[in-house]
Amino acid sequence: MEFQKEIEVWDVFSLRLHSDTKYDNPFREVSVEAEFSRGTKTVRIEGFYDGEGDWIIRFMPQEAGEWEFVTYSTDLALDGAWGSFNCLPATGNNHGPVRPHRIFHFSYADKTPCFILGTTAYAWTYRPEAVREETLESFSRHGFNKIRMLLTPKYYKGADGDVDISYEPFCYPFAGEPGRFDFSRFEPRYFQEYENRLFELMELGIEADVILFHFYDDGFFGIDRMNEEQSLHFLSYVIRRFGAFRNVWWSLANEYDVSNELDPAGKVLVRSVQNRRNWDVLGEYIKSHDPYQHPRSIHNFPSGTIYPDRSWMTHVSYQHPNTYDLLMDLKRRYNKPVINDEYQYEGNIKYEWGNNTAQEEVFRHWLSVMAGGYATHGEVYKTPDNNRDIFWTYGGKMVGESAPRLAFLRRILEESDFQEMEPDYRTGDGIHYFGLRKGFEHYLIFCRDSLPHKSFYPGDAVSGYYHYRVREYDVWNCKKTGEYEIHHQTAFFSKEWTLYRLDRIEINNPF
Repeated sequence: MEFQKEIEVWDVFSLRLHSDTKYDNPFREVSVEAEFSRGTKTVRIEGFYDGEGDWIIRFMPQEAGEWEFVTYSTDLALDGAWGSFNCLPATGNNHGPVRPHRIFHFSYADKTPCFILGTTAYAWTYRPEAVREETLESFSRHGFNKIRMLLTPKYYKGADGDVDISYEPFCYPFAGEPGRFDFSRFEPRYFQEYENRLFELMELGIEADVILFHFYDDGFFGIDRMNEEQSLHFLSYVIRRFGAFRNVWWSLANEYDVSNELDPAGKVLVRSVQNRRNWDVLGEYIKSHDPYQHPRSIHNFPSGTIYPDRSWMTHVSYQHPNTYDLLMDLKRRYNKPVINDEYQYEGNIKYEWGNNTAQEEVFRHWLSVMAGGYATHGEVYKTPDNNRDIFWTYGGKMVGESAPRLAFLRRILEESDFQEMEPDYRTGDGIHYFGLRKGFEHYLIFCRDSLPHKSFYPGDAVSGYYHYRVREYDVWNCKKTGEYEIHHQTAFFSKEWTLYRLDRIEINNPF
């Protein structure tokens, strides 16, 4: 028996047990769990098979203090193990798991606000070590704190091979081989490497938005052919392995309503938009079996249907280039946090989803926050001699111009009262300039275009009196360009790529 004697609250406690008993399928035939207790608080956690006769039980303590445990198993060698460990208060960037907060926002378990700035690297997890290190450096350098990443491998060459997503992992997540996987047996090495990536992200304070299912298999792996019973078995194993990581989010699917099928001749891949799984069964399963209630969502095809509101969804994840009006409408209809997890990527490929200019990327991301929501960036740049090593899937080094400007966006929003602000039509026209405000105390006014003939007036139009400290930012060149005070109703004019931050200063009213 191996386990840590001391960890921090919200860290991963791992108990490793061993049995020499041989089983035909240890993933199916053995149950093992532990009861963790502290005072009157008791939590029961299921374990998983990790290969070579080893079983692991992982637990994320959510209270500091002394914890005791005892195991229960159908295998006598795993049954009745007991011990204790000390759980210390959290330090550094350990703020605990992220939770929905204030209806439309997110905070960590310790109540620290969490401003989500996401990016995409679907299959970075199984690239060579040097590429992974470069990927992690890119995440950190540009301030991304949520990564959309597939759990199973990706194979995709586009309609005419414009991009080539065909690197294979060092091993597969299931026993067998492509097209003939045994979905009842997992390959522990694959999951061990994946959870190493989770640990690396956790050390950097980055959330891992784990995409559980996807249909961009193109018939190469056959993983997307799991039936419902196999899918639930897969979810059970994943939750038991990864659930104790504080930085895990669950995304049921990448484009849940896409289905890739071979034509009757078995030669041509036909893509259709349809619902191939009972996603409510899978969503409810995660909700009922995840002891830590990590964030849960599902992601749509852009011309498909945004998934209807469900009790198992903690937030809305949608894909569409409309990051303003549609995002506000989804907030109103779902009454949950909304993240536009794909508004099309900055890049140079021929497909519309991957050829945004940097200006389009930055503008769409600013619109998402001016609507009171969040968004996820991505970049898809190929070179004349390389259409494979693209950050959007395989990570590496970011080369686009939008990422550093989004880091600046995050810094400004985290310094504001963003979670307490609402879209303000009085200081925005919904086309060229956009407003957020917290009462009359705090404003953010983002201007995309220069319109010297159009003015807007912050403050209380009834009394006509206010006193604000104004900070101007050039959000394209990432610098503050001015700071001053204004009195009474002073007109503002829209200046290209400018953000005005206004904070009310209380003085005696002279009238």
